[in-house]
Amino acid sequence: MRFWLFTLLLLLLRSPLAYSQQQYTEAACILLQQQIERFSPQPQLSTYQDSKRQFDKHCQKPIPAPDKPLVLTNIPAKSAMPPANTAAESVAAPANPSAQVQKFDIGAMMLSLFTPYIPYIIGTLLLLVLPGLLIALVFGNKARFLGAMAERQLHRLLVRNLPVAYQHYRNLILETAKGDLTEIDHLVLSPFGIFVIEVKNYKGWIFGSEHQPQWTVQHFRSKGSFQNPLHQNSKHTAAVKFALGISLHDSKQVHSIVAFSDRAELRTSLPAQVCYIRQVAAYIQQFTQPCFSDEQLRQFTARLNIMASKQRNLRKVHLKQVKSRQ
Repeated sequence: MRFWLFTLLLLLLRSPLAYSQQQYTEAACILLQQQIERFSPQPQLSTYQDSKRQFDKHCQKPIPAPDKPLVLTNIPAKSAMPPANTAAESVAAPANPSAQVQKFDIGAMMLSLFTPYIPYIIGTLLLLVLPGLLIALVFGNKARFLGAMAERQLHRLLVRNLPVAYQHYRNLILETAKGDLTEIDHLVLSPFGIFVIEVKNYKGWIFGSEHQPQWTVQHFRSKGSFQNPLHQNSKHTAAVKFALGISLHDSKQVHSIVAFSDRAELRTSLPAQVCYIRQVAAYIQQFTQPCFSDEQLRQFTARLNIMASKQRNLRKVHLKQVKSRQ
């Protein structure tokens, strides 16, 4: 009877994995060892012999005890909650990564919805932003913008109304006899003379005279003054004479013209060389007497073309000079 009780105890303490393997668990081997020591004074007993035989056979490499406690499925779960301190001390089992549910990426979903409409959104923004940038450009530097518009208007009229023999240069930067640079709005080279044109795009009434140093522009109650454009253009004509090497004898063949846009109204008596942009081509064609030979015209053209090819570098220097004067 004692033998069967001991055998039943071994069966309860052994791991379920021990039945499928040759070695007992560490707990079972400890019990066998205790049993052997207990009955060692009586080695003839079957209990001692059986324990000794099982220990020698199945406890050479005992199976370590499992890390997880044995779960008994035949015991019903308790309805009562465990004590607070016991729940706090218990360690939660690690979650199975494969059982985790992937999070819903709302950012990716929104991006996939709006991607087809991105070109339309960008186009709409450009339509809203570009007019504002254009307005800022126009009104941020209004005088420069209006001046460029008037110069372009004159350029179109000269190209359309003057014969092919008239060569036209625009925004030409030349060096003066003093070594500084000056910019000429328009220059027309012809067998009948050289015409240096200064363009103005003021709005309002213009008051002045040929020798008056300052002219006046008035638009309703707003009034301002500006340098006499004839005096201003005299520096340009001098630069042209210096650049082309025109002799004193031919210096009278370099003509100064001041052209106002239709936004202005000339209210005082002024020389014929002060006119409107629309009248410039007709004024130039009044000169019909040849004054330069073909050789002179070729030399003038060659020099002007060389200067025109250097405009990019000359413009940078000219801008620095203008800023230094301000």
